[in-house]
Amino acid sequence: MPMADSASRRTSAVEIARNAAISMSIGVAFFFLIFIVRQELWGYRLALYGAVAGLATYVFSHSLDVVVGDRIRRRHFVSDKLVGVPIYFVAGIVAFVATTAVLEALGVMPFHLSGRDLWLALVISGVISIVIGLLFYSFHVMRQRLRESIERIKEQEFAEKELELARSIQRRLLPPELLSGEGYCINARNLAAHVVAGDFYDVFHQSDGALGIVVADVSGKGIGASLIMASVKAVLPLIAEGRRPAATLTELNHKLHGELAPREFVALAYARFEPRTGTLELANAGLPDPYLLGEAGSVEPLSVSGPRLPLGTRSQVAYESMMLTLHPGERLLLLTDGLPEAPTVAGDPLGYEAFAHLVTAAAKNPGDLLDFLFASVRSASQPALDDDWTAVLIQAIAVTRAGTPTHAT
Repeated sequence: MPMADSASRRTSAVEIARNAAISMSIGVAFFFLIFIVRQELWGYRLALYGAVAGLATYVFSHSLDVVVGDRIRRRHFVSDKLVGVPIYFVAGIVAFVATTAVLEALGVMPFHLSGRDLWLALVISGVISIVIGLLFYSFHVMRQRLRESIERIKEQEFAEKELELARSIQRRLLPPELLSGEGYCINARNLAAHVVAGDFYDVFHQSDGALGIVVADVSGKGIGASLIMASVKAVLPLIAEGRRPAATLTELNHKLHGELAPREFVALAYARFEPRTGTLELANAGLPDPYLLGEAGSVEPLSVSGPRLPLGTRSQVAYESMMLTLHPGERLLLLTDGLPEAPTVAGDPLGYEAFAHLVTAAAKNPGDLLDFLFASVRSASQPALDDDWTAVLIQAIAVTRAGTPTHAT
């Protein structure tokens, strides 16, 4: 026998024994109460009569309820409680008659019942059985609901732990927030609106020495979005190898269209950066325009021509790309729409114009640009995140003759 079944049967046996003991106690109390004015009948025989009657009432009621009541309840003819009323009434009468007959046969009846007394006792027993039966049924329903509530709480706690584990794994899949090497410095931030994020970023090296930098926003939230994120993150470096950004997004879009369900898509911006020359090629599939930040504090949005549909929405999309050169000290900011579309206290989106002003202020700030920008957006929006926030800042670094970056801010 499985351990769970054994425990369940032990619990059921304890339950039945407890209910039987309660019924016997009620039977004894009931009989002593009925004969309160005839205390000469009080004694062990009256107690025995009440105990046996109570036990018999419970056994008959429980048996009839299981055999007949459950079948009626499954048909949903009447409410559950009404099903039990005639069953408990009949069971109480049968139990009283059976108890009286047995004790009379054994010669231990405490008194003799006349015909009128018998009919009156039968009615009273039936009514008492209904009360006791409904009491036990209500107690059973309350206990069942409590058990279901406890199970739901346990399931919720387990789900929360699973989500926390998923978020921990997801964080480990992302690159470090700060990456630097010869000719470049990359800063990144990823804030999840929920436990598991739909946004992600990635940085990977290609065989010719170029860097692939990705920022993406997967539709939806939760585990489903995180699984899509992991899949895209795993396959993108393979597809990008040997391809330019526009061709990479075109191929990735074709692959995702065959894999994603309706209404699932991935908005993604992909930059291919060559640190030695500062050459950067950018393709964009549905994310906000990146910002080019000049050394003098200028901020310029970069709009890639051609289709801007998110990946996976259509089978064949011919994406385009744009070329630019990042000179030492210049920076490129890639981001998801959670930042410019963050809801303000009034409930309206922050807006791209207001966000551009925040980017300009952050570019002129001597501290960490992304920390300052995220803090500025948080100050201008509602406290709770409505969507994931992700941003990646690419900076070109001047290289000395020895090949060491002169600065990395």
